[in-house]
Formats: sequence, C-alpha cells, structure tokens
Amino acid sequence: MKQSIFTFLAAALFLVFSIHKADAQIHSTTGGGSWNDTLTWVGWTIPGPNDDVVIEGPVDVTGAECNNLVVQPNGVLQNRSYTNYTLRVNGNLTNNGIIRNYPGWYNLYITVGGDLINNGEWSNSYTYLTGAQDQHLMFTKEFSGYRIEDANNNSSLIADSDLIFKNTKIDLNGSQLRIGQGAKLYIYGEWLFNGQIIGSSSEIYLYDNAFLERVTVENVALKGIINVFSSVVIEEESVIDLGE
Repeated sequence: MKQSIFTFLAAALFLVFSIHKADAQIHSTTGGGSWNDTLTWVGWTIPGPNDDVVIEGPVDVTGAECNNLVVQPNGVLQNRSYTNYTLRVNGNLTNNGIIRNYPGWYNLYITVGGDLINNGEWSNSYTYLTGAQDQHLMFTKEFSGYRIEDANNNSSLIADSDLIFKNTKIDLNGSQLRIGQGAKLYIYGEWLFNGQIIGSSSEIYLYDNAFLERVTVENVALKGIINVFSSVVIEEESVIDLGE
C-alpha cells in the first residue's frame, strides 16, 4: 500500500513538473550574450521551441526557435555578426525594445507564427508571417524592416491599430490585409503589393514615392497622391481623396 501511494505521488509530481516545464518562461540576463550560450539566460537554460522567452539585454541569434517572444525596453535582438541567422517564433512576438541586424554585419531573419506587436524599434532585414490562422498586427511605433511578407496565404493579416511602414517592402503574397474600423495605413518610401486590402471606413496614405502594385482595395479611402505601378483595382466602396 505504501509503495502504491509513493508511486502515485511520484507520478503526480512528475506531471506537475512536466506541465511547468512545458509552460516555461525564460529570461535573458541584462548583460545578454549569444542565444546558444547558457550564460545568456537566467537559470542557465537555453530556450527551446516550446519555451516563452523574454529578452532583457542584448541577445545575438545564431539560429534559434521559441514559442512566444517579448523584447523588453532594454532588450536588443539581433543576428550574430558572423553571417545571416534565422529566429523562428512559433507564437506571438512583442517588441518593446530593439529588433535589428547586427550593426554593419549581415542580416537577421525572423519567422512569426502568431501575432506581431511593435512598440519599439524594428529594423531587421526580413520578417515572414507564417501562421496558419489569421495573424494580428498592432503598432504604436513605425515598422522599418527591409521586407515583411505573409508567407502563408491561407490566412489573413488583421490590423488592430494604425500601421506605419517606413522603407519596407510589404508582400501580401496573394493574401488579405484587413484594416479595422477607421484605422489608417501609412506607407513611406516603398510599396505594398500582391494581395487585397479590405477596410472598414479605413484610410491609406502613401508618402515619399511609395506605391501600390497588383492590389485590390475595398472600402478604403485613398488619401493624397496615390502612386500605382500596375494592376490596382479600386472597388466602388472605396474613395480617392486628392485633398490630403
């Protein structure tokens, strides 16, 4: 009987430990370091695909994968200087700090399977949105990465706030960008192409020679000078306003 109770308790403790480990949140040290160095992380545990990660200092990616990721205001996420590296985020990515290429050296590639929230500086080279479900975008600061692409056109992108893109190539890859009620899309210096923009009394502004290409626009007001490269369809619910 005692052996049975001991076995039961051991199994229960193992289950609790397993659940805790599956839901682990791993913080970097404020000093940071290489992602694949145990000394970079509080508790000396390198994050894996199922771990939520919080970046508290400068962390260099040398090829990595995690679940949800938060970059704190003092955090910096960048590639290691040796070559191009990819970080795969299976869940949501929230940036309150800095996401960039290593200054002067190669590129940081990021894939994001969940929602994308930007409250900081975001200027890495390539960001791919890979989610099979609709992915939500919310910006309080501009996004200035070289390219952002919807890599899974079976799902849509949902703008939950105004979106500002500066010098960013925006590839919808045949998918939809849905802009919320009264929200605004600002594009500076590059272009949005290959998809459908569906608004809800929403507005699009193009600045610094930005333009649209192979895009269908529905229920959106196009403001100011609208540059078109090719094959832009404006549905009758939309409005062109040259007064801005």
